[in-house]
Amino acid sequence: MAEAGLFAGERVELLDGVIVSMSPQSSRHAAVIHRLWRALARELGGEFTLRAQAPVVLGASSEPEPDLAVCRADTDDYAGAHPTAADLRLVVEVADSSLSYDRGDKSRSYAAAGVPAYWLVNLVSGRIEVFTDPDTAAGRYKRHQVVADEATLPNGRTLKLAEILPPR
Repeated sequence: MAEAGLFAGERVELLDGVIVSMSPQSSRHAAVIHRLWRALARELGGEFTLRAQAPVVLGASSEPEPDLAVCRADTDDYAGAHPTAADLRLVVEVADSSLSYDRGDKSRSYAAAGVPAYWLVNLVSGRIEVFTDPDTAAGRYKRHQVVADEATLPNGRTLKLAEILPPR
């Protein structure tokens, strides 16, 4: 439907068979995505493919567009097809007004698809919520940790929260 132009000019994503309208980004939200991109690119180097606000395929009825996705390295940058859940190493959502949606529906969809790690950058509290160890049958993550200082990346390096959150 999107390729046919039905959603021209609208920000939408497909999650569990539902077309979800996405709100416009605040300048703080956009700044955090940019800061995260820069930090992840530096810390991950060429080990992975980094994608920003681009579709990932979680199944036949889910194609969300996470703010950032760390994927298995692909020399063509997924030009032939969007990465699938099996390609994902980490997805990141930055949230303020979408906090309950990202913590609920998005988290369940990522867990059900088997995405190994999901970060929710919570702009309201200034923390990162780290979800790991997906239970695909239950559609939830078994581990949920709230971090205020640093989080561990797929390559074992750490990312300091102070690097990605601009001063208030």
